[in-house]
Amino acid sequence: MTPYLLLMKSLREKKLLIAFGVFFVLTVAIAAIGIRQIYHLTNTIQELGQRYLPREQLILKIKINNALYAMGIRNYASWRVSKYLQFASMGDIDFVEKIIEETSQHLAAYTALANTPAHQEWAQKMTESIDEMASMGDKLIEVIDSEGVDEQKVNKLIMVFQERIHKMDELLMDTISKANLKDIERQLHAANVQKEISILILIVSLAASLLLGLMISVVVYKGLRRERQRREFLVQKMIRMEEEERKNLSRQVHDQLSQDLSALKIHLELIGKDIDPQQRTEQKDRIEKSRKVLVRLIDKGHNISELLRPPELDDLGLVESLDELVLEHQEITGGEYTYNRPDQDLLLPPEQSLTLYRIVQEAFTNIAKYAQATHVIVDLQVKGEHIQLTVEDDGEGFDYKKYTKRPKRRREDTVQLGLQGLRERVELLGGKLTIKTAPKKGTKLIAELPMGAPEGDRRY
Repeated sequence: MTPYLLLMKSLREKKLLIAFGVFFVLTVAIAAIGIRQIYHLTNTIQELGQRYLPREQLILKIKINNALYAMGIRNYASWRVSKYLQFASMGDIDFVEKIIEETSQHLAAYTALANTPAHQEWAQKMTESIDEMASMGDKLIEVIDSEGVDEQKVNKLIMVFQERIHKMDELLMDTISKANLKDIERQLHAANVQKEISILILIVSLAASLLLGLMISVVVYKGLRRERQRREFLVQKMIRMEEEERKNLSRQVHDQLSQDLSALKIHLELIGKDIDPQQRTEQKDRIEKSRKVLVRLIDKGHNISELLRPPELDDLGLVESLDELVLEHQEITGGEYTYNRPDQDLLLPPEQSLTLYRIVQEAFTNIAKYAQATHVIVDLQVKGEHIQLTVEDDGEGFDYKKYTKRPKRRREDTVQLGLQGLRERVELLGGKLTIKTAPKKGTKLIAELPMGAPEGDRRY
């Protein structure tokens, strides 16, 4: 890898690291904002529940007690002055004093909840008003209980007392209660605004986080795709180099070694002819044995050349090479082989042609060794933008999943290794190899490869 590529890769890694850091910070910030807003909303609710609403309840209780206190004083006056017996039960002094005591308790509770100068001032005013009201009530009771009570004087005092009660109610409802309700409304409005702001901040933060996460995902995906493409390119390059070496080696074995062995065979035959027939036949036997060994070596050289790189694939192309391969295996196995040729000429890159040829070669080898098939079908067709090769037999079949899972220790496991290697090679070329098989149900191999651009105008 060049220094420029190394530098670009380092920069991409740094950018990706920075993006992950920003994404982490955004995630933490969203969580912190959410926790903070929940905390503030909780405090607002607690403030409403622990201070404002109880304060409003105390105001109402004080107002009710004032009304009960005023009613008790009036009933007592009506009973003692006007002698109305029906007010006797409602003008109990003990009840009036109990009301004053409860009002003082409510006032003390309100004073404890007064957390602002205004509420503290109102608490002080209520204390003074209640004290004044209680003092007037005591004075009224004292006048009522005195001998020779003047009813007009009592009525005047009751009117003054009632006016004081009315002012006290105005202070409670028109001033203190309204202010408290405004405070509640203000708190609720502030809480609602805070909620809207919190939702907006969370939405913006979440959107930014999702956008950044999406960008990171895209960058990671592109990086992984580039890395996968680079690996595939390197593997394909290695495959092409390997096949090129195989091709060169095959040509050398076929052209050089086979020629030398054939020349040596001719020389042995000439030497055999030059030997006097009257001489011992032992030398002739040795020469004949050497000639047979050379014939076998020549055949082995041809076989090695065929395995390394089928020469007919370069000379005849894929379609005709498969035709020869089908005929060859039909003669070897004695089975019935059917070859469905494509309707059009195929222009394929060398690696695709070789891969398809190897698939058929591997399938035929497995059929001859294991399948015991009587009928084999080879189908090579163009399907849109893909070329599809199908090899199907009616042999024994096998459990492919079982073979892929078990340890590969025995010689017969090469069927698994060969098919797996072919699958990987097909996938590297952007295709797919499907194996459909089951015990006693035959085997079907389906290979699909994209129609790649051929090199030059070479026909395969």
